[in-house]
Amino acid sequence: MWMPSHSYRRRLSRGLTSLLLVVAAVIGVATPANAEDPVRLRTPIVAGTTVLGPLENTCTVGAVLKRNGPGSLLSPFMGAVRYLVLAKHCAPELGMEFTLNSVVIGRVSWLSATDDLELVQVAPEVTPPRGCYSSINGCYINSLARPRAVGQVILRGIGGERPVPMLPPASPAPGERFCTSGSTTGVNCNWIVYEGGTGRWREPGVAQAFATNAQGVDHGDSGGPVVSQQGQFIGIIQKGGGHGRVNIMQYMPVAELVLQLDHEFDIAPR
Repeated sequence: MWMPSHSYRRRLSRGLTSLLLVVAAVIGVATPANAEDPVRLRTPIVAGTTVLGPLENTCTVGAVLKRNGPGSLLSPFMGAVRYLVLAKHCAPELGMEFTLNSVVIGRVSWLSATDDLELVQVAPEVTPPRGCYSSINGCYINSLARPRAVGQVILRGIGGERPVPMLPPASPAPGERFCTSGSTTGVNCNWIVYEGGTGRWREPGVAQAFATNAQGVDHGDSGGPVVSQQGQFIGIIQKGGGHGRVNIMQYMPVAELVLQLDHEFDIAPR
């Protein structure tokens, strides 16, 4: 009677583990939307997409990032993993889940130690090759991994709001108008840097802006993108001014975000 060797059993165990990881990614993060949905509820996920935290609280995706360095090139699966920048108060613990259209799209993988920021890891959609009858590991290695989030941002164009490419980081020039894109207030391109700022918000690593059209940010916009009118990544919405200061906003400049992430992430491909 044939008895499997120890090395064979070990290879089989590794293969089954790989298969289970792929199945978990596909089932746990199913494609949640179609072209009939409003732009902020569609997939792929972009900066400006509306997601729900674990308490059914609405939050806005601030940016879609991709890890750089050797670790991201280990496999097509790892290369297609994406990370969403969100407000930490939306889900303040590691492992907490976010949903889009009632489907889990990712889990918190990093929390800022000092600011209202976090990263949510989003696994790719995995499609095994057609007619895959080879070994389990062979099917896994040759599977097609498609990112569920891309490096775009929702801005207003002809016909209404639509995703456009998010361009490399920039800092607004004095007097330059720039934009926010929030789940609640939509696109507002009437912000300029508030040079003096309000005293109670003078904190290290953050900046202030005020809107010339007297429209501020609101609940649900938290963590949303701050971008130039052309789509250059400027920063992340931190909080609004509240009563009496509705047109004032605090945001984290992208340079501070990059610093906190140890330069390990870039804007994801479009």
